[in-house]
Amino acid sequence: MRLSELGELGLLAELERRGLAQGIEHDAAVLEGGIVVTQDALVERVHFRLDWISWRDLGWRVAAVLPAVPMALVLAHAIYAYYAGIDLKGKVALMLRYEPQERDENSIFDGKRPSRWSAMRYKVLQARERGATAVIFITGPIQDEAKDFLPILKNDGPQSPAGIPVLQVKTSVAQKWAIDLAQFQKDVDADLRPRSRVLPMTIDGRVALKDTFAHTANLAGILPGRGKLAEEVIILGAHYDHLGYGGEGSMRPNVHAIHNGADDNASGVVAVLLAARRIVESSANARNRRTLVVSLFSAEEAGLGGSSWFVDHSPVPLDHVVAMVNLDMVGQLKDDQLAALGADSAPEWKPLLDSAGSGEHLKVASRGDGYGPSDQTSFYAKRIPVVHFFTGAHARYHTPDDKWNTLNYPGAAKVTEFTADVVTSLVRGEVTPKYARVAAAPALEGDSRGYGAYLGTVPDYRAMDATTGGVLLADVRPGGPADLAGIRGGDRIVQMAGTRIENLYDMTFALQDHKPGETIEVAVIRGGEEKKLRATLGTRGGGPASSPAAPPGTATLHIAAGKPFEKTVEGEKHLKNIRQLTFGGENAEAYFSSDGTRLIYQSTPRGAECDQEYVLDLRSGETKRVSSGKGRTTCGYFVPPKDEHIIYSSTEAAGPECPPPADRSHGYVWPVYASYDIYEAKPDGSDAHRLTTTPGYDAESTWCAKGGKFVFTSDRDGDLDLYEMNDKGDVRRLTNMPGYDGGAYYNADCTEIVFRGFHPTGAGLDDYRALLAKGLVRPTVMELFVMDADGSNVRQITHNGAANFCPFFFPDSKRIIYSSNAGDPKGREFDLYAVSKNGASIERVTTAAGFDGFPMFSPDGKLIVWASNRADPASHETNLFIAEWVE
Repeated sequence: MRLSELGELGLLAELERRGLAQGIEHDAAVLEGGIVVTQDALVERVHFRLDWISWRDLGWRVAAVLPAVPMALVLAHAIYAYYAGIDLKGKVALMLRYEPQERDENSIFDGKRPSRWSAMRYKVLQARERGATAVIFITGPIQDEAKDFLPILKNDGPQSPAGIPVLQVKTSVAQKWAIDLAQFQKDVDADLRPRSRVLPMTIDGRVALKDTFAHTANLAGILPGRGKLAEEVIILGAHYDHLGYGGEGSMRPNVHAIHNGADDNASGVVAVLLAARRIVESSANARNRRTLVVSLFSAEEAGLGGSSWFVDHSPVPLDHVVAMVNLDMVGQLKDDQLAALGADSAPEWKPLLDSAGSGEHLKVASRGDGYGPSDQTSFYAKRIPVVHFFTGAHARYHTPDDKWNTLNYPGAAKVTEFTADVVTSLVRGEVTPKYARVAAAPALEGDSRGYGAYLGTVPDYRAMDATTGGVLLADVRPGGPADLAGIRGGDRIVQMAGTRIENLYDMTFALQDHKPGETIEVAVIRGGEEKKLRATLGTRGGGPASSPAAPPGTATLHIAAGKPFEKTVEGEKHLKNIRQLTFGGENAEAYFSSDGTRLIYQSTPRGAECDQEYVLDLRSGETKRVSSGKGRTTCGYFVPPKDEHIIYSSTEAAGPECPPPADRSHGYVWPVYASYDIYEAKPDGSDAHRLTTTPGYDAESTWCAKGGKFVFTSDRDGDLDLYEMNDKGDVRRLTNMPGYDGGAYYNADCTEIVFRGFHPTGAGLDDYRALLAKGLVRPTVMELFVMDADGSNVRQITHNGAANFCPFFFPDSKRIIYSSNAGDPKGREFDLYAVSKNGASIERVTTAAGFDGFPMFSPDGKLIVWASNRADPASHETNLFIAEWVE
């Protein structure tokens, strides 16, 4: 039995001792390198057998087939024209490693440390793009120092395929090929003139490679759930692998010594085991609890290998996983400061972490999306909310000095208790994180980027064993250059700015060769087809680079939220550059802030029961829930003119539960919850308080753009009528016609109000009143009306007998945009229409299949936002869209 297997059995036993009823050994296969199965070559037409001493493949996973091709000695450095006079097409490039003028303080390069152009991957990229058949690296005598050394053959990570065969040869062997390498280096170091040339010889040979895999295992224990929460799953994890004797992953790669990894990540493993025992004990008597999977991942240091295998071969249904908590390096707590990375992956994380942190006297810094260089990334790529607890980097990281006696044990105990508190709340169902795809910058570096040039992509680490070329993406950062260009998760980037992309190195170097603000063509493979897109490179943290001043008449707001909507619909001539802003669930009633940079909207994410209010920053794409999460909310609105507050309606005063849905035995009806009251809060959701306390329904509130008053719907006097409340809290009734008056909006100067109304008579009025007594209303026939802001001069502007709703004035107050099913005899298709405020000149605006509704113009009239299920009509999910308005 291997020593590692003994360790795995010990960890399994520990999992079971912690009260986890089932122990699982979750086998995984991780690419570790390759073996040479065939190797021979013919140089100068003299055949010799290659061996491990003189010649070796670099392990970049492209077999070498060299059919008698010439060689060219290339001075490999990109700062100057080292390819001058050399045509590499069809030739093997013999390249020197490192760079000229090393150890020269007067060098135009650094002289003390390698520049980025000396990277072997970069040299291969340049040779490949110039048509080279293969590359052979040699170490010049200056750097070799008579050691005649070759690096070992190994895989170098998920970016391995180089696109062409890459080999290396000992200095002593190359010296036999009519090359005086020592003189060559001295001449170049003297004047830096390129001296590349074609050699008077050919090479003929083959090196075939076979991938080798390390078999390892994830270890897990399961605490089965109970009751109504039993099918939902929480994952608590940590990786248990480290670096062995060091090597390439070590901060001291030339030191052959055991790297114990006390902090990285024995601390995380022990904390998980101890927290698991606490969680089991505290959840023992819970009638309802979620299933807890405690997983110890292998191969994290090899590129998230174990967790990537887990999500692709999950022992539990991934769509049942509510959240994943990851502990990686939690043994070096300083000043009680704990980082909770990935906390922006769900809006529910921060209040939970703040509460648990205060209980353990920890200062919790909650930040970042779910991507980072640890195992939570694999889960976030599957749209699962995640958080990674981390006490910080230190000088002992990835060195032999990371030993048990350097840890802060009292601090680690605090983190353990904190973890137990957080996960217990999740297991008991007290908190349900909802996945959020936000535009936060990554908490730790890991995205491919150049020296300032930024594309905003997230590589798919699950593709680490792929043999095909290109870089597969797990996602793109919302609002980043890739996102704005229409690049998506699942795309495989195969070309950038005319450069073929075979691996992540190629992509990084392609970015390094360009500057922020440059627009490049990016070719991706999507659904088996190649698509060419144009991306304007940006800078990290700033999205796309600033562009020149916009031409007169164009919108000045740069929208980073969402992504371009590629489907075009014939007949929608008023909508240009449509972007989808939300992705999944039910999203509606989006309204602009006074400066046009933010939206407040209501959303029921997938898996949730009730609408809550969210604010979306169009400039960054950041989304934040601003209601309490209790009850049901509707009709959020910014309070003008300074937007220092928001208002919305909520049922939370009647209890934290979602109120029951409408009783559809009465047909298609809307609920009119008597528990709805209007709340005011700060834009971040804090300091929420009720503005209405009168019994009955109070909702559908919208503010006058000039400030001072808002209009709302209430049944406080026995019927659903419109009311006005001023900023002092004074209320007056505006309508008194029997029936439902609601959904009201002011025009730009607040002199008129448009609203929807249903005013039945006879038996229809009796039916309306009977339903209203049950807290219901039937919205199948609603006409649009305009009146003066004081409630006088009411006039009807539609007469189609259809369901017309969500009317909103154009900025010039002469026309009204609204949603209606008047164009569908079956009443199922809703589209946007425009009509003059006197009822003339009705024009259809949208023609997409399905639902289009809740339109609102930006304050300057240049943009329109609305809700639609055009992205996937079959799913009936409603998402938000924004477009430039074209007259």
